[in-house]
Amino acid sequence: MKLPPPSYARRGGEIIASQLRQVGINAEISNLEWSQWIEEVFKAKDFGLSIVSHTEPMDIGIYANPEYYFQYDNAVFQALMIELEATTDPAGRSALLAEAQTIISEDYVNGYLFELAVATVAKADVRGLWVNQPTAAVDLTVVSWAD
Repeated sequence: MKLPPPSYARRGGEIIASQLRQVGINAEISNLEWSQWIEEVFKAKDFGLSIVSHTEPMDIGIYANPEYYFQYDNAVFQALMIELEATTDPAGRSALLAEAQTIISEDYVNGYLFELAVATVAKADVRGLWVNQPTAAVDLTVVSWAD
């Protein structure tokens, strides 16, 4: 298990290795610096397991690229992404995205462990900030000062 530096990856790797030991699988942990992780895992695709946060919204198209580091190759999914690119109707796009997510989950491309915690500190009279952060962006369009 090759792990990058963030604490979520290192601590998560320890927990997963412990759980695997409980079922008789001994996972070797290699703690890597980011440059090593990029070279070994992302570029060379030389890993059995890794933990990394994929927080980019709407990056589902990476699953259509068999050269991407997790090397998922599904022709049905790839065709679905081509159809999604050509679809402008919001309801049609939503249906295609749901189908794509179902394919990814049924093929067990990745294991989804948790959503990263994001602590927000704000002055008490600021309204409209998210309690949770569902994307890496912060939507400020509804933020205001209390009356």
